[in-house]
Amino acid sequence: MLLSLNYTTRNLVPRLHRFTSKIAVDVEPAVVTGLEQATIKPRKHPGVVKPNHVELPKQLSDTLKRIVGDHPVKKVIHDGQQLNSYLKSRHPPPSPEEIENKKRSIIDEVNAKMPMERLATLSEEEATRWKRKRELEINKRLAQRVYAWRRIEYGTYEAIVYAVARGAQEYAVMKRVLTELAQRDEQFRPRSFFDFGSGVGTAMWVASELWRDQIFEYYNVDRSREMNEISELILRDGHENKQIPLRNVYYRQFLPAIETKYDLVIISHTLFEMADQEQRQEVLLNLWRKCDGYMVIAEEGTRRGSELVNEARRFLLEQDDEGHTLAPCPHDVTCPRLKDLADRTPCNFPISYAPLRLGSDSNADRHTSLYSYAILKKGPQSDSSRSWPRIVRPTLVRSKHAICRVCTGEGNLQEVIFTKSKHGKSAYSCAKVSRWGDRLPMSLGQPQVKPTSKESTLAVEQAD
Repeated sequence: MLLSLNYTTRNLVPRLHRFTSKIAVDVEPAVVTGLEQATIKPRKHPGVVKPNHVELPKQLSDTLKRIVGDHPVKKVIHDGQQLNSYLKSRHPPPSPEEIENKKRSIIDEVNAKMPMERLATLSEEEATRWKRKRELEINKRLAQRVYAWRRIEYGTYEAIVYAVARGAQEYAVMKRVLTELAQRDEQFRPRSFFDFGSGVGTAMWVASELWRDQIFEYYNVDRSREMNEISELILRDGHENKQIPLRNVYYRQFLPAIETKYDLVIISHTLFEMADQEQRQEVLLNLWRKCDGYMVIAEEGTRRGSELVNEARRFLLEQDDEGHTLAPCPHDVTCPRLKDLADRTPCNFPISYAPLRLGSDSNADRHTSLYSYAILKKGPQSDSSRSWPRIVRPTLVRSKHAICRVCTGEGNLQEVIFTKSKHGKSAYSCAKVSRWGDRLPMSLGQPQVKPTSKESTLAVEQAD
C-alpha cells in the first residue's frame, strides 16, 4: 500500500514525499486546551467529518420498497446490480482529439503490419481488396479502444430500478457531504435549493432533513420526466394522492432561463451524462451564475469521476475571483492527484451505508461507496480552519506511531509520521484516531525530504 502511493515505476519521480517524524506541527490552541481539560475527546476533535455510516430513514426505506409495486423483486434487484456495475465503470465521452490521436496510433500499428509500399506489387483488384481489408482493421481496432459512450434513458421502470439500487448509496454520499457543509459553516441557512440532474431526489431528502425550517423552495431539474415523477411519488410516501410534506417543490426537465439565485446548488452524479466538455462547461457556468451561496459537485469515486469533479472545480474557480473551495481541498490550486499523469489514483473518499433490503436479497448490512466531491463557496473566504490538512488515505496506526497521508494547504501530498515524543500528546492522539476523509486540526511545518543513499553520496562527493 505504501509503495503504491509513492511510486509508479522505478524510473518515475516520487509523487508522495516521505518525511521523518521531525516535521513540526502546530495544533490549534483551542483543541489543545480542550484535550488537556477533557472537554474534547480525541475522536471528536473538530476535524472529524461525520457521519461515518448512514442508513436510510425508515420512512424512506419503506417508500422505496412500496414503489416497486408489482414488478418482480428478483428482476429489479438483478437490473439494479447491472446498473451499478455499469455506472462504476463509466467513462465520459471521448473528445475528438482523443479519438484522432488513437486513430493515428492505430494507423501506425497497421502500417507496420500492412505497409503501403505493398500496393505497388498488387494488381488493381488486389489493391482495392487490400485497402478495404486495411480500413476494416483500422476501424475494428478503433472501435475496441474508444469508449462507446451513450446517454442513459430512464423510463418509469428504469427510474424505479435506479431508486432501489442507488437511493441508499447516493443518500449516504449527500448526507456526508452536506453534513460537512453544515458543520463547517454553522451560519449557513439556505432559503432556496436547486438540484440539476436531481434523479430520484436524494439530495433533496438530505437538504430537507438538515434545513427543513429554512428552505422554502426546492427546484429539481432532470431531463427524464419519469424520473421526476418517481421523485415526486417518493415525497408522497409512494401514495399518489398524499400531500407533499415540503414547501414549494418544483420539477422541470430543462434549466430555466430565469436568472433566479439559489443559496444551495447541487449537481450530483450528472456530469457523465453530458455529451462533451463544452456542454459540461456551459451547464456548470449556468449553475454557478444561479449560485448565491454554495455549489456542491459529486460523482462516483473512480478515476474518471474524480477527473470530472476536479475539471469542474478548476473551471469554476477560473471564472470567478470570489469563488473558493470549502472541501475537500484545503487549497484552490490544481489537485495534486492530477498533477502527475502517471498517477491513476483518484481523489476519493469512502462512506459506509446500509443498502436497501428487499427481502433476503442482501448478504451484507454494510456496503462502502467511494465518491469524489467538491464544495465551492461563492463569496469571501471566512473559514479559519480551511488550511487544515485533509487525510486522503487510511491512517496506519502502528506501535507508538501513526502514519497519515494528507493533502496540505499548499496543494501537496505529504506523508507524516506522528509520534507522541516528537509531536506531543495532542497531535498524536488526534492523528491516530482520524480516518480517511477527516481533517487534522493543525498546521504542518516545512517537511524535510529524506535523501536517498545515492543523493547522500553525491552530496558528500560535491562537498569534497
